[in-house]
Amino acid sequence: MKILLVTEDVPASILGGAGKHAVLLGNALIKAGHDVELLGRVRQTGVDTNNDFQGKLHATINMRHVGLKEVALGIFNPLRRLLIAWRIWTAIKRLPYQQFDVIHYHGHTAELGVLVPKHINYVHTLHDQGSECMTMMRFRNGAPCKATSAIECAGCATKSKPNFLQKIISASAVKLHRYLARQAFTRHKAIFVSEFVRQRFQAIVGHSDELNTHVIHNFTDARAMRSLLKLVPSEKPNNLHPVVLVSGRVHITKGQASFLEALPDSLLKQIEVRIAGDGPDLAQLREKHEKRGVKFLGWLLQEEVYKETMQADVCVVASICEEACSTTIIEALVLGKVVYSLACGGTPELMRYCSYPNQLRLFDDMASLANAVALVDYANLHQYVSLKADVTTRLPEILEVYSKPLASEINTGNRGQN
Repeated sequence: MKILLVTEDVPASILGGAGKHAVLLGNALIKAGHDVELLGRVRQTGVDTNNDFQGKLHATINMRHVGLKEVALGIFNPLRRLLIAWRIWTAIKRLPYQQFDVIHYHGHTAELGVLVPKHINYVHTLHDQGSECMTMMRFRNGAPCKATSAIECAGCATKSKPNFLQKIISASAVKLHRYLARQAFTRHKAIFVSEFVRQRFQAIVGHSDELNTHVIHNFTDARAMRSLLKLVPSEKPNNLHPVVLVSGRVHITKGQASFLEALPDSLLKQIEVRIAGDGPDLAQLREKHEKRGVKFLGWLLQEEVYKETMQADVCVVASICEEACSTTIIEALVLGKVVYSLACGGTPELMRYCSYPNQLRLFDDMASLANAVALVDYANLHQYVSLKADVTTRLPEILEVYSKPLASEINTGNRGQN
């Protein structure tokens, strides 16, 4: 097949989740014999990388000045996401896009689907809750957000309480966004990275048989991870404390602060807790917990994160937000590690990637998780790589979505039968 992948997250000095998956999928498709090109954003100053994409990269999506002063005005602007969608569609049209068998978008703007003509084989993979939540995370006031009405959602556009005008403008933006997302996923195909995210979307916009949605979990490059095993000693020195690794962006939503607060000093004298990642809360956590013996590693290259994971005895993914589909959990499971996490969001669905009983252990609250860490049997180390979540295992599922009939073809067929 001739495939055009699209993402506004590439090229970048540090790849986000959607960009990583677009590059990994593209390289796997190329290796499988497909003709793949990638359309990304105009290069920012100092960004001269292709992020290891092995095919042709078109860096032509203009993402300048698309904020429309939302932060300054304390509103969700009804036109902002349409502007981003128009910029992406404009970049697509500059290519001979009708020569591609499929256009697969890994991005954050559902509105793009209403601009792409019905006869184009177009697929959008949703990596977060942005199909119905303007902040894409459904997290507010230190906890997962349960608000559903557009007027309630307006409160997330400003740090202070929104005034009447801000509420009206933001609410209209939320309603328009959800309406257009529903239209986009009716006329084109959408892939959600968990059943949790799809059901949340349907609960907000209304379930309909006309919605052309599918669920395919995130994936990783397990074969590349296998090659890193030689970098890690096969046996652990007896004089070292058991290692508990927490990796990810250091932010309130990722739960590092909550996890560390739940760990008593007595336990920290018996284990070594290592925090891998950077983020807005790093300095504060380091100042508070480094003196307790917690080691903060800062930002690491992906291979360094894998190495830290392989050297750990237990991995904790402490997110207190409802993760759509945690790649961090998947990677730790792939590397054979016991993973502790909260039973929320799409995380329970990841049980399918366990390679042995109780590999993924889920808890209802952080206190229970922290208490369980204290009781772990650290004697058993698992040093192998599972291929259950490898990108190649997802290819048949994705190619099947590519080959499904278009909405226009289905409608034509239905009219013919009538």
